[in-house]
Amino acid sequence: MTHGALRPLSAVLSTSVAIPASTSRRARIAASALIGVLCAVYVVLHGRANPEFVSDFDQVWAGARALWQQRNPYDVVGPQGEFVWKWPLYYPLPALVLVAPLGLLPVLSARAIFAGLGAALLAWGATRDGWQRLPIFLSVSFMVTVELGQWSTWYAAAFFLPAVAVIGAAKPNLGVALAAGDRDGRTFLWLLIGAAGLLIASQVIQPMWHEPWLRNVREAPHFRPPVLRPFGFLMLLAALKWRRPEARWLLALSVVPLPPSFYDQLLLAVVCLTFRESLTFAASTVVLFFYVGFNTPQPDYMAWGKLVGDGTVWICYFPALVMVLRRPNEGRLPPIMAALARRVEQRRTA
Repeated sequence: MTHGALRPLSAVLSTSVAIPASTSRRARIAASALIGVLCAVYVVLHGRANPEFVSDFDQVWAGARALWQQRNPYDVVGPQGEFVWKWPLYYPLPALVLVAPLGLLPVLSARAIFAGLGAALLAWGATRDGWQRLPIFLSVSFMVTVELGQWSTWYAAAFFLPAVAVIGAAKPNLGVALAAGDRDGRTFLWLLIGAAGLLIASQVIQPMWHEPWLRNVREAPHFRPPVLRPFGFLMLLAALKWRRPEARWLLALSVVPLPPSFYDQLLLAVVCLTFRESLTFAASTVVLFFYVGFNTPQPDYMAWGKLVGDGTVWICYFPALVMVLRRPNEGRLPPIMAALARRVEQRRTA
């Protein structure tokens, strides 16, 4: 092998691979439907093979079911609740209102619909400018998101599809990332519409819902912003590319509280622009999985959470940061931010 054949890490993360100019709408529909159906089928088969399995989505389903029974979901779900869950219910009532129709279904059917729709929406959004992001569907984070019935597919899809941002209030910390990653004002508009509608409905259904929710959130010691983890302050460098929506998205994810997990890494997939970057992202989730596996067991959950949280920053966030920093600081800005940028520029040139 010649010296010229050796490629540094920066070249591996390069955006030099061209993005296909267009993708057939029919092919995208077929691919999105296939991914969604396969994920839904997997959830059903996994649930039938493991009848004792309880997914993360089940707490939301149980809370939504409680709403139909005119009961307080924050009393129903939790360590001492009727639906026994190891944590208090951290979701705000708007999340339960949003999935209320699924509360009328058996839990396994509700899981499959939620996971399948989220995966299909992400596939539709991620392929809007080509097939180069397909490797993200091979990532550990995507697989864990589907199996656990988490929301990461939905929020990653909302980065590409502004109307999906109506879900923003379901997880307010991720709603901040949606607002930051807005390109032209549409995402922010849908975010406001969704938040207003869900908050009004929540107040009508249970006017004092915010009190138990805030109490539960304040007592959540495992939620921590990536920027506060060792060397996490380096993620603030994403602000250097503030004109790029994916850079603002990455910056927002770095400063909002997140739990240690294997699913929220999927939110970083939207940073990828090329097949090579998508493959790098998928590989980083595999490396994280083995990094945690080789250092497990830990003495308690907090130690495990530190292991996963720190590893996520080093193994997944830093490569995403390198991708962003290699790009020019240019891109579409939402109207308010564009106006502020023009004003700052006028003052600098005055």
